[in-house]
Amino acid sequence: MERTIGNLGEEIKQHSDPYKNLSQRATRRAQVNALKSLIPDLEPDNDCLPRGSEDLGDGYALLRARDEYNQTICGPAGDAIKDYLEDTTGITYAQNFSPSLQRWARLLLPNGQIARSAWKEKQKALNKVRMSRNIRDPVDGESYGEVQFYFQAKTDDDEIISLALISPYSPPDQDLLESSFNNLWVSSSTGDSELQIIEANIISSVVGMIPFDDHGRFFVVPKMGLEAGSMCGVRERDTES
Repeated sequence: MERTIGNLGEEIKQHSDPYKNLSQRATRRAQVNALKSLIPDLEPDNDCLPRGSEDLGDGYALLRARDEYNQTICGPAGDAIKDYLEDTTGITYAQNFSPSLQRWARLLLPNGQIARSAWKEKQKALNKVRMSRNIRDPVDGESYGEVQFYFQAKTDDDEIISLALISPYSPPDQDLLESSFNNLWVSSSTGDSELQIIEANIISSVVGMIPFDDHGRFFVVPKMGLEAGSMCGVRERDTES
């Protein structure tokens, strides 16, 4: 309501009679909205995906940046991907096997948020980072993780699936959680020690992980009004495509 009043106030041009002008602007806004409801083609389609994106269906889409060529993934990240491939395909790879893939930097979610990744965010100066690489994973209970990057892989049936390599946060401090009536979720980053692979389409939202104390712990801050915004079809403005 306050936002609508503010928008209408910005449209006032006749300051000698502002309230009459405000009423006229509100009436015209209602008439235009009614016409758009009756004839949807009057409203331009702003939901088209940016060039180079990959539509995953159900409101999900991989967004660039993306590696131009396959990259060999070594270290803990490579080991986590190798373990995932062995578990899902039943194939045993050589001990020195390192997966080769193209990394994606961002994922559009059905609620309009854009989940980013450490791969690209860590390359930027702190004053230019959106810090939106921490995600909520509601599968198997409430959990949170920091996305390292997104990628795609083939299944045994030659189906392409979209995945995310994440560094999960530890289980919450139960004392703080219970004393706050399940409102204060405080946990620690696990770094590279417990990297996991999850399917991209189980990521439900982007959350903030705010430093809690000097012991490397963070508390979860969901985006305010996210449910209402997603009901209205609000999408995060993409300024990086």
